Amino acid sequence: MTMTRTRVGIVLLVCAVLLPAHATITARLSDLSLKPTEKIEYDFTPTTTGEIMFRLALRTSPATVRVQLFFEGRPAIDQTGSATQTAKTEVSEADVGRPWRLVVTNLSSQTVEGRFELTYPRRFCKEISVQYRVKVSYEIGTELEDLHCQQLYNTLRSLPSEHLRRLREIRAREPDLYLYGQYFPPSLIELPGLRAGRTFTLVAYHELGHLVHFTRSTADQQERWEKLFNESGRDPDNFARDPIDRSLYAMTNQYEDFAVTYSAYIADSQVYISEALTRSQRSRPLLLQKFKLIVEYFRHVTDNQQRVYIYRVGTEAPIPTIYRASVPVTAESLPDFTGPIQWESF
Repeated sequence: MTMTRTRVGIVLLVCAVLLPAHATITARLSDLSLKPTEKIEYDFTPTTTGEIMFRLALRTSPATVRVQLFFEGRPAIDQTGSATQTAKTEVSEADVGRPWRLVVTNLSSQTVEGRFELTYPRRFCKEISVQYRVKVSYEIGTELEDLHCQQLYNTLRSLPSEHLRRLREIRAREPDLYLYGQYFPPSLIELPGLRAGRTFTLVAYHELGHLVHFTRSTADQQERWEKLFNESGRDPDNFARDPIDRSLYAMTNQYEDFAVTYSAYIADSQVYISEALTRSQRSRPLLLQKFKLIVEYFRHVTDNQQRVYIYRVGTEAPIPTIYRASVPVTAESLPDFTGPIQWESF
């Protein structure tokens, strides 16, 4: 949905996502429109080995379009066709970091329209594709660099694998003054703009929180969360402050309440739970009950002992370190922060 003040959102519609084989990062020209003899040119640089693939689907018929791919000024692909075209080539180790240029020319006597996608390998986005089978894409003008791919890769690696089971695509698109991210159930996350740094990481966690809420919650967990949200009313003490901007965005609805609480838990589990304990001692127990429910999603068994992952996100720029540790669960169903904590970093 579109919002006038808020930073993150959820779009309640079902969308199908196609995952190209061996995709690493896909640049999208969704609304290609070329007048007779007109052409477009796009420069890009692969940063790891892998496949370059382009797909052209025209809505205009008849039409003739020439597609050329140049490597350091030399033609690697030169083909002419109509309707739908697909071509592939490989980036070798010696070619990594060297510039390529794509040129699409309309040879028809009429304007042609359609869609164009270029897929090429980038570091860390390649790892995301291989390990998680997640398509990473961007609209032209919002290019994802290696540092964005690395942040996304670190974020995904830090989470339990079952949290990501339904994730199929992460898409960057043009910046939006009023929106940091959107989740399209069941499997697509959009990140408007490229705010590298801690905000970028926390926005990704927020949207992944929506994914977890929709795809990993049992009916009982959904019912309990809805009850907690309804009982929270408009009392600020019953909500976690958003780790992105310290706002009370969680009060928007039960879905944003979950995503904010989920991302807050990852931003700094100990700090947020300590605050919830303090509020509970002041007869405001609902936030603590919410964190206890969030803890359920991070519980696991190690050596026949119930444990839970705890987190904190650093402040380094442009790529913050994500810290995770596995600690015992207390009798109160909370992480045990009293013993030695062995952090691993991502």
